[in-house]
Amino acid sequence: MVRLAAVFTLACAGLAAAAPIRRPKVLKRAFALQDYAAFQISDGTAGNAQAEANAVFVDPFKGVDLSTVDSDTLDAVKTMREAAEDAETKQFNPAIKAASGDAADALQNGKIKNKVLKLTGEVQALQIQLAQAKAKGKDTASIQSKITAEQKKLNNNIATDKKNAGQASQGVTGGAATNNAAASADDSTAASDNAAADDTAAAADDSTTAADNSTAAAGSTDGSSVAFAVQDYSAFQISDGTAGNAEAQANAVFVDPFAGVDLATLDDSVAKNVETMRKAAEAAETDKFNKQISAASGDAKTALQNGKIKNKVLKLTGEVQALQIKLAKAKAAGSDTSDITSKIAEEQKKLSTNIATDKKNAGQASKGVA
Repeated sequence: MVRLAAVFTLACAGLAAAAPIRRPKVLKRAFALQDYAAFQISDGTAGNAQAEANAVFVDPFKGVDLSTVDSDTLDAVKTMREAAEDAETKQFNPAIKAASGDAADALQNGKIKNKVLKLTGEVQALQIQLAQAKAKGKDTASIQSKITAEQKKLNNNIATDKKNAGQASQGVTGGAATNNAAASADDSTAASDNAAADDTAAAADDSTTAADNSTAAAGSTDGSSVAFAVQDYSAFQISDGTAGNAEAQANAVFVDPFAGVDLATLDDSVAKNVETMRKAAEAAETDKFNKQISAASGDAKTALQNGKIKNKVLKLTGEVQALQIKLAKAKAAGSDTSDITSKIAEEQKKLSTNIATDKKNAGQASKGVA
């Protein structure tokens, strides 16, 4: 499995003590180039490829002004992405063709995880190029178009990985598959029924219903013993820092704790606690963000607005997850689910809109109110 520790060290530019908002960090040290065997994510189980790939290519840049990334770092990201692509074409494909039964299935799952890794590296390299082009005032239309195309492929393979959550996954570097708990959820993926999901397969919209993702991850583990403790808003808020990663941060609060769990088996207190935290995020928006944004100006106001968008993603992720729990329980009880399904679609649409806004603001300062 991939090492989840950051693969390089970041140092941020110092901020004056009186600075009212956090500024993006400046990358000072190069991204450490690794052999494929050191960063591959295919061994283990399916379902968590997105988080594992982010740990390699995305998380190390958290809070970093991507326009400051040097050419050596960008080249390292590209080289590692190419290594993942080589593993797919030169190792996975022949190995899958020669295998059968469970071994072929495990290799296919490993190939999908490797696709997520490869495409995450591709999108991250493009995001760096986009930030640098923007900083120089250059036209970014072609880069943005490429990001959209590659993100659609990535979403497609993430969805397939989640659909296979809990199944054995085998890499091509000699590691043995293990029965680790798996599954992570991302509400902006497009579901695909093709287990082989090639990069070029048609993907649905990048922000589709979380119902597909919940279905993909649910049912692996009995959730009767799963606890979800209520936290103070200040402990789980995600608004401080920079814009662009709200989706993953909100999922870490409300979705990831239930990875691989059959939501229908959760204790009723879990949904109640999720709803309590969702309400806290809503209260932060109406009672604090709106007032502070109204009173602010300039960069401070922009940072608060970005923080509000991230908080909306947090709030709506909690809302959708609470509804997903209700939906699972209603289905298990044989009850009519049309009202819940309709509500999920409505809230998911709002969530997808705010996720898109947050990603559009990626790299900008974001300020919370906790």
